Amino acid sequence: VQFRSHFSIKGKKVQGDGELLDLSPDGCGVKSAVAVQTGLELELCIFTGNESNPITVDGAVVRWAQANEFGVSFINVRSPVQRRLTEVWRKLASPL
Repeated sequence: VQFRSHFSIKGKKVQGDGELLDLSPDGCGVKSAVAVQTGLELELCIFTGNESNPITVDGAVVRWAQANEFGVSFINVRSPVQRRLTEVWRKLASPL
């Protein structure tokens, strides 16, 4: 996956940009210069290709973090957003 992302930590003035490493309907991996800690709750915007309207996940929890990478589980996703995530994931997962 080569989507860019933007994230902010809920309740704190910390934010950053990253590159998605993978994507599923339930979570994703992110490569970023901004360090985050396991257990933090983020808001995450995923920019899929040329779309100007990002997919915004209201709540994602950091499940693991290591140097310049972290993985999140989506915990608060509105229904229309979940449909978009699933649609993008299916397109990525389908053979050419």
